[in-house]
Amino acid sequence: MAFYHCSIKTPKSGKGKIIPGKKHADYINREGDYKNFDNKQKIAASHAEYINRQNDFSKENFIKRHGRCVYKANKLPKWANGSASNFFEASDLYGRANGLSYREFELALQEELTLEQNIEIVNTILNNYEYFQDKYYTVAVHDKQAALDDGKQQIHCHIMVSDKIIDEIEKSNERPPEQFFKTYCRVNTNKGGAKVDRYFSKDSFGKNLTHFRKYYCDVTNAIFRKYGIDKTIDYKSLKMQREEALRNGDYVKAEILNRPAEKYIGTVASYDKNNPKVRNLLQCRRLNSIHEQLLLAAEEVEKQIKDYTFINQINESILDADKVINEKINIDPFNFVQFSSIKNDILFLIEQVHIKSKDVLTYDMAKELAKYELMTKDEKALTNKLFNFSQKSMELQNKIASTDNIAAKQELNIELEKANKAISNLKVQLRPANKKFTQPYWKAQVTKKVNHLLKENAPAKEQLELLQTQLNNKTVQLRKFIVANVKNLPEAYSAKDVKVIIDNLIDNVKNNITIKQQEYKSLSARVISPQRAREMAYNVATNHKYKELKEAKRLVAKEKINLEQEAKPLINQLEYVQKFDDSYSLNQVKQQLQPYITKYHELNVKEQDVFTKFNELEVFINAPEQQEKINSIIEGILTKNSPIKYQCDSLRGQISSLKIELKELKNLSVGVNNQVRLDKNTNFKYSIKLQTGTTSVANISGGSISSSDTIKLLAQAFNGVEGAIPLVAKIDEQTDEVLDYKHLNIVDKRAKRSNAILKEFS
Repeated sequence: MAFYHCSIKTPKSGKGKIIPGKKHADYINREGDYKNFDNKQKIAASHAEYINRQNDFSKENFIKRHGRCVYKANKLPKWANGSASNFFEASDLYGRANGLSYREFELALQEELTLEQNIEIVNTILNNYEYFQDKYYTVAVHDKQAALDDGKQQIHCHIMVSDKIIDEIEKSNERPPEQFFKTYCRVNTNKGGAKVDRYFSKDSFGKNLTHFRKYYCDVTNAIFRKYGIDKTIDYKSLKMQREEALRNGDYVKAEILNRPAEKYIGTVASYDKNNPKVRNLLQCRRLNSIHEQLLLAAEEVEKQIKDYTFINQINESILDADKVINEKINIDPFNFVQFSSIKNDILFLIEQVHIKSKDVLTYDMAKELAKYELMTKDEKALTNKLFNFSQKSMELQNKIASTDNIAAKQELNIELEKANKAISNLKVQLRPANKKFTQPYWKAQVTKKVNHLLKENAPAKEQLELLQTQLNNKTVQLRKFIVANVKNLPEAYSAKDVKVIIDNLIDNVKNNITIKQQEYKSLSARVISPQRAREMAYNVATNHKYKELKEAKRLVAKEKINLEQEAKPLINQLEYVQKFDDSYSLNQVKQQLQPYITKYHELNVKEQDVFTKFNELEVFINAPEQQEKINSIIEGILTKNSPIKYQCDSLRGQISSLKIELKELKNLSVGVNNQVRLDKNTNFKYSIKLQTGTTSVANISGGSISSSDTIKLLAQAFNGVEGAIPLVAKIDEQTDEVLDYKHLNIVDKRAKRSNAILKEFS
């Protein structure tokens, strides 16, 4: 499991004694009196006293408890000759009597990572954390067996640092040790020693320690993510982590964190398995692990139930909407436009719900997809075969059920038996893969992938929920419309009635355009262009090598871009270091940059190889006999695709016609709106005459003119269309007087308003 530990120590021991810097440098680097610790020799008496342990410790116990040194590195002045022991011995000798000769950082590294990946954590901190940039230090990585678990290792890092700052004087001309560790002189900096960094002084220690711990956690978690490991560490207390989980709504994580922190029982006691404290600690860990597994299992079941409920709600919404729109009802022509508009809205929403449902992942689907993505190439191939044979088995069962011919049934049964046998064999071959996903590491990888997939899919699910809400609202609206008593069609329409119907017609056409555009978008994706057909033909003619090389070319280019991005910080650092005469730092950065340079050269070679193969393939393709074959394939592809293209062109024509109709209706609505304003506070209605020139009102319900045509004709009259004006009769409902309709132009409207104002004041 990922482990967090970060502490900063000073030379003072637990009993208040000062531990010499040289001695501690030798200890962490396994040098001097401690150089033979990794070779199973006796422990030096001086170091036994230093670590304050019992005198009868054997060498094997020491190695087991304190670990071997598996990596060490230094950043030291030239006079130290690469020896941390020499450097810190000088610190003890020339430093201030009551000063700190060193500061030690002790960091837990991670068992889930390789040694190289753990060293990457250490180097990232040393190369980027501001405190270390102007300091001399030594670093050592130790690896030891965990005290409470024989099957685990505890890899950790010691960084010994001098608080003395490498200033501009030190960079240009290194001071000798007796001057470097001398007390800093503010008045004459050349005669005094290097200045001491107060970053971790008593006043700012707490704040800066928290900042460093957070940085250490961020770097470690970034390395975990880089190498695809589903682990994290956190510098915050369990209580703080739980509160954060509650704020984020992650109640399962909050419940897992709802436990007391483990109490430290000491290194010596940890190796005594009979110690009651050790037994209690191990028992608590076991119970916490069981509790966590139960919570995670309960969360999985809860997600499955939520998915099941959500799917049922979607299906119920669709069934309810279908039931309402398929009811046998008689709608009067006056209300039919509104009814059709709501019905079309519902049909459109049902279609959108069906489309969006295909994009939404359930928890079970995400889990299967996550497992598939984590499989090896061979495991994926077996899984694909299993799926194909399962599909074939279902098809054969359906054919057998629908076939009456005995001979045909026998043949189908033989095929079904072969398919089922193949399914059984494939399931046996996939057992190791299925068993793999029961292991804790792979479970964690699946969970991480599932959470990522569901997070990516959340917008699609939200859109589906929104569509379901809209569908429910429209269904309720249509049901209310049907339940209400629809009045018989009036013989005449007010300008306001015409406006409502025209607006409904506009909405209806808009909805039809949207539906057609959705159909067009879906269909156009299936139309194959001549260029695409040519690429498909190239791929067929070259036995898929064309596609493979094209993809290889794209991947190499992508790898080069990614590599450049990864190496960019080191390149920037190299440019910075080159400004100073610091050969050690320059060499160190160059060493770190070398793997990227090597990889980049390898990618260039790979890219050149791909281009060479691509050019050879193009020569093959451009050969006359191949061109003839390719043209034949292209013709076949385009011929097969022509019905879809025809449908697509037809839909484009329908959309164009609907847009023209929409434009006409919008133009008509302008005059209708003007007529509504003119007729405000009046009782005028309008109808169509039976014959041109007469003043009798047409019986619309019995006439040959449809209600839609009537409304459009009235709207044309309101817009001043000369051919429509004589056909319209104006009715004053107060007096039942029937008059000819006269369209008022802008001048007439202004005159009418002026007369009304004068009449009011007369």
